[in-house]
Amino acid sequence: MLKASLIAGLLCVSFGIANAQYVVVLKNGGKLTVQNYREEGSMIKFSGANGEIAISRDQVQMIRRPDTSESAAAPRASLDRPPPETAAERPPAPSAQPEIKRPPAVSLDQQQAKKRAEEAKAYEDRLKDLTAQLKELRDRYSLITRGNQGPEPSFFTTEEAFKGQQEDLLSRLRDAQNRAQKLPTGSAAASPQFSLNAPPAYTEKQRELSDLRARIGQIENERQRVIDEMRAKGFEVGSLFLE
Repeated sequence: MLKASLIAGLLCVSFGIANAQYVVVLKNGGKLTVQNYREEGSMIKFSGANGEIAISRDQVQMIRRPDTSESAAAPRASLDRPPPETAAERPPAPSAQPEIKRPPAVSLDQQQAKKRAEEAKAYEDRLKDLTAQLKELRDRYSLITRGNQGPEPSFFTTEEAFKGQQEDLLSRLRDAQNRAQKLPTGSAAASPQFSLNAPPAYTEKQRELSDLRARIGQIENERQRVIDEMRAKGFEVGSLFLE
């Protein structure tokens, strides 16, 4: 075998590098220093300690004279190993993958607690919104009927306040008359009424007061429903008083 004869020949070559005349550079990166060589057809032949060694010309990259560093090397001829990779030639080491921090596992109790807190917050926001609407409607109603805002009573010292109180009483009377005949109240009563004994029509102010009272009643019922649901679920209701 060619490789066997080559290895055997290389191990037995005894020519010193100082006396070497040529360096045979192989395509696999190895080097072989010899005193002389000859070419026969497709083979490169040179002498060794155990006889003649032949290498296929296809395995040889080049044949050259030895340089100074090769002359100062070890005195025995050998097949050099490929030079070690430099930092520039060495392929970069794979970068370490960043550690993926997974969120801590959430227990079932924590999930339920979070869901309950979100539900309580939604109820609180709804209750605050209804309370604000109710306060605004009551202040508006108080301003029309008494001339002032807030729950505190006031003395009717102006003609406008007396008129507002009178319109409020008549508006309530119109509501009662319409309900007695199962007729709509407030703005809804503006449509023609098919009744032989229809109640008197609302004035514009009476109709406005009737609509305000109806809206206030709706908001109060909705607010109370939310409060009842919060209490049934054990949520904190807070103050139920309107300022």
